[in-house]
Amino acid sequence: MSPVSKLKEFLDAARSQGATDEILVGLLRGRGWSEEDVYRALADHYEGRTGIQVPVYKRSGSAKDAFLYLLSFSTLAIWASGLGWVMFTLIDSWIKEDNYSYSGGYYELADSLACIIVTFPIYLMVMRYIIRELEVHPEKLESAVRKWLTYIALLITACVVVGDLIMFLTYLLRGELAARFVARVGIVLVIAGGIFWYYAGSLRRVALPPKNGHE
Repeated sequence: MSPVSKLKEFLDAARSQGATDEILVGLLRGRGWSEEDVYRALADHYEGRTGIQVPVYKRSGSAKDAFLYLLSFSTLAIWASGLGWVMFTLIDSWIKEDNYSYSGGYYELADSLACIIVTFPIYLMVMRYIIRELEVHPEKLESAVRKWLTYIALLITACVVVGDLIMFLTYLLRGELAARFVARVGIVLVIAGGIFWYYAGSLRRVALPPKNGHE
């Protein structure tokens, strides 16, 4: 008789004597059986007793989810960069400094506005769809695709913030801080920090109950 067959026979006999699952797991783990093998044997035992197969949980996270999150993060990066450049251009026109020649601002502003006008509505539509999917299928909050891509986005955002602070400290120690530079640093911190705060908070969301009429 194979070890697996002996295990199943032991479980049947022990359960008939009133042994609880906790006791059985402890006994078998103490004899060297892996936790996975023990719970698989328990599943087989209850399937045989009830005649019903233990339902298999399918983890959420498909190619479709990956596409949606990659599209949302890509458009986020584009419109956030565009917003930053719009603010930079406005700062350059508002704050005048010596030995600085300001030119080409209108072209840069047009490029940045075009990026925002195209990508921001797409980002909103994709995010709206993602949020609706999470409300209907709350199990997707635990999707590995969602968590991995979100953490990658957080890593990139954190690197931007750290790099921005390093540059600020470098110019501070050199004694070369200027009003325009400080304003730019503040803009980067606000945009990148806001993105980091929003997505870090989204990872702490708990599973919501599905809407009526959906399973």
